[in-house]
Amino acid sequence: MASALEDATSSEQSDVYSLLAAWNQSIETALDRGGWSRLQEIRGQYLEDVIDFVDTAATADGIDWAFLEECIDGYPPGVGDHHCSSILVNVVARCVIRTRISEGVDSIPPWALEYLAAVTVEDDGEWAWESTAAFGWAVGHPEIAVLNRALERAESGDESWAMGILEHATFADPEAGIDLLERLLNSPDIVEDLLFVSCLHAPFEQDFPDFPQYWEPDTELDYQVEISDDLHERLLAIIGQSIDPDRLKHFDDSYRFDLERAADEYGPANDA
Repeated sequence: MASALEDATSSEQSDVYSLLAAWNQSIETALDRGGWSRLQEIRGQYLEDVIDFVDTAATADGIDWAFLEECIDGYPPGVGDHHCSSILVNVVARCVIRTRISEGVDSIPPWALEYLAAVTVEDDGEWAWESTAAFGWAVGHPEIAVLNRALERAESGDESWAMGILEHATFADPEAGIDLLERLLNSPDIVEDLLFVSCLHAPFEQDFPDFPQYWEPDTELDYQVEISDDLHERLLAIIGQSIDPDRLKHFDDSYRFDLERAADEYGPANDA
């Protein structure tokens, strides 16, 4: 893997294909010879450098979506026969966020969102899967109904994926994120109510999510999450009206939001 990186020329897209092949072979060899511990060593040594190389090649002259689509055609999601999703998902996720902020949601290609939605833990790995939450940055997309997709997946048992989408959607559009939370909490098929509430902690405290990793978006993107006092109050009202007040008071100390006030001011006792 070290020689493959040394031989590759920065920003040269043609070198990406050989680099991805080398990465795939390195991970396969690591698993065959050393198992999980050796795989972790290879990731720790080279993953960040490989991601940065692919990202640079894909964005040297603006985001080259056609190039990324070619890479994904070679290493598709959900098939379980390669190890390149940890690289490609990370780069696609970055580009979705960049495009949302710099050009607007309409400019995000639908295929990129469908790609993120098709990645699975079982076939692509948990590390890759975590970055698929960038799907949430496409909230408001004219062709992909992000909020509906998240709700459907949650109601079908994939609440973990919906949690990531909720967090990222709230970074992108806080009002839409809170709309999604309300729909999730009101669904009879949803179990983890307070865990969904916790997904909003990060957007209330920082401007960018922690995934995709190995990226510092604040160094290249000018963006701030803007949440008004009225929107914050609406969030408390949704929480108070949707979750048992005793549970809210019991877990109040574990959340950044004032769950006790949500229960007292917006709970069922106020319906009379």
